[in-house]
Amino acid sequence: MAFHRFFIPPAWLTPPTVSLQGETARQIQTVLRLQPGDEIIVLDNSGLEWQVRLTDLRKGEIHGQIVGQRAALNEPKLALTLYQGLLKAEKFEWVLQKGTELGVSRFVPTLCQRSVAGPGGEHKQARWERIIREAAEQSRRGKLPTLEPAIPLAAAIEQAGQTTQSAPLLVMPWEEAAGLSLKMTLTTAHPSDVGVFIGPEGGFTPTEAALAHAAGIRLVTLGPRILRAETAAVAVCAVIMYQADEWISTDA
Repeated sequence: MAFHRFFIPPAWLTPPTVSLQGETARQIQTVLRLQPGDEIIVLDNSGLEWQVRLTDLRKGEIHGQIVGQRAALNEPKLALTLYQGLLKAEKFEWVLQKGTELGVSRFVPTLCQRSVAGPGGEHKQARWERIIREAAEQSRRGKLPTLEPAIPLAAAIEQAGQTTQSAPLLVMPWEEAAGLSLKMTLTTAHPSDVGVFIGPEGGFTPTEAALAHAAGIRLVTLGPRILRAETAAVAVCAVIMYQADEWISTDA
């Protein structure tokens, strides 16, 4: 049986009980209309999930009893970071939502030469985080993807090359790239850590592509057709996850 899932602050977990407040409580009571005795899954972003039986539903606060605990097994083994050039609001939010569903581990909004949209303030950051959380709950993720503050592309390129783990595979799809396809790159590399750079509306400039290439980022082609930025982001993430066998059921 599939239970509704909710990411909650760790402080709300006080085994053997759970206290749910705010927007989570409102959704359970007024949107889902759950009742005492109904069960849900709560996650605190630690990689564990708890099965909870609701016991007391009051306005603005809900209490439940923990009836089970297990590891959250739905996280990809592949670590995928999406360095996404800032897009207009709805397009960027769509990328966050679909990227979360596909298994992106980390989002890094990047400011590029052709970026039309700006990074916004705390309100926009909070909205983006809510979109990621809701997508993670819907897609049964075990952890929330990280959302970094927006940074210039040059800083993102520098950041991508700095890792304490094994060197990641870094790729930048670019319409002017010739010869090296994304499929060829993934087939020969077999990476466990991938960073993908996707441009804004209008794509990357030749100067930006040259900067990435000089830093060791592989410029790859997605074929003869030109994709919109938001389409490219989702398509590339899907291909990477497919190539990494992340579309095989954990129940198989």
